[in-house]
Amino acid sequence: MRNRISFIIVTSLIFLLTGCFGAKEIEGETYVTAMGLDYEEGNFKVYIQGLSFGNIAKQEAAAVEQQPILIGEAKGETFTAALGVLEQMTDMPINYGHIQTIILSKSVMKEKMEDVMGLIKHSPLLRYNFYLFGTDENLKSLMQMESFFNFPQLYTVIHRSDKIIQYNYVLPNMIYNRFISQYFRPVGTIFIPSLTIDKNHFSEKKEKPTSVINGEYVFSRQQFRGWLSKDELSGLKWFKKGIQGVTLRVGTENVSVRVKNPKTKIMVLKGKTPSYKVVVKGDAVLTQERKKLKLKEVENEINKKVKKDILHTIKKGQLLETDVLNISEKSYKYYLNHWNIDTIKRFNEDSVKQIQVMIRVDPGNTKN
Repeated sequence: MRNRISFIIVTSLIFLLTGCFGAKEIEGETYVTAMGLDYEEGNFKVYIQGLSFGNIAKQEAAAVEQQPILIGEAKGETFTAALGVLEQMTDMPINYGHIQTIILSKSVMKEKMEDVMGLIKHSPLLRYNFYLFGTDENLKSLMQMESFFNFPQLYTVIHRSDKIIQYNYVLPNMIYNRFISQYFRPVGTIFIPSLTIDKNHFSEKKEKPTSVINGEYVFSRQQFRGWLSKDELSGLKWFKKGIQGVTLRVGTENVSVRVKNPKTKIMVLKGKTPSYKVVVKGDAVLTQERKKLKLKEVENEINKKVKKDILHTIKKGQLLETDVLNISEKSYKYYLNHWNIDTIKRFNEDSVKQIQVMIRVDPGNTKN
């Protein structure tokens, strides 16, 4: 009798332990991996990019057949209302817990950033570690871009910004938690990378459009300031922390060098208003030399090029009434007892009194 009672108890416990009552089937949900936010003609518009569970699982293996990309779109009086429309129309529950990227239209960045921050703040499933992009392209077309070799859309720059930028770009990416922490600063500049569609460089039997980063949208003091191209931001790479190397071409590309671990120091010069000295140091190796130049000539050309790039970017920022290179940030952090914020904010091209570039080319890699 005692054994029978023990058997009944153990059997009951097994049923309780192995029960999955109320569990969700992972293949029965729509996983949203990217969201696009637009504003036009008084309406808020939302796009979502949904991938099937099979598409997500294919990250670990080479793709054989391209899985479909689901694009949902709806509009409403607010972003939340537009999402509500999608949730009422879907055949499968929408899961927002895997969003990796949010893309903002230019009109949203100019007029509705407060609404964007409100949506994110009040959405419990939206974590603050997603990538933030801006675009002037059609959001639906941009979110339909496919990766190479039939790999999932998760292998595009939209979802792998850190990997692509690490090897191919000198422009910074933007994670939302960093953006929101800097947005309310009274000095300096914040960037949101801009995406465009390129149709000219790749094909797979037919034209292969790709999403690429072509510049940065500029924000300063809670205001949208404009857009700068990669060329206009050529001086920004020398202020990027932790950069391991920069390829630099000088002249008519007869000489190319790789600058390893460049370091930039900003020195604050005291006076009635803050002024600055910028010092750039680094070691370089020659990667191309078509034109025979002496070592000193190569170094002079490199140093002039770096200084020119920095001045070019400072001037482009001045046209947008902002300190694009965040040079004045050092005064804000360390010298508020010497100047007030209004004085520090009056940064312009003349505030930079000297740019000193000291990049040394390794003589062991020259033929002179």
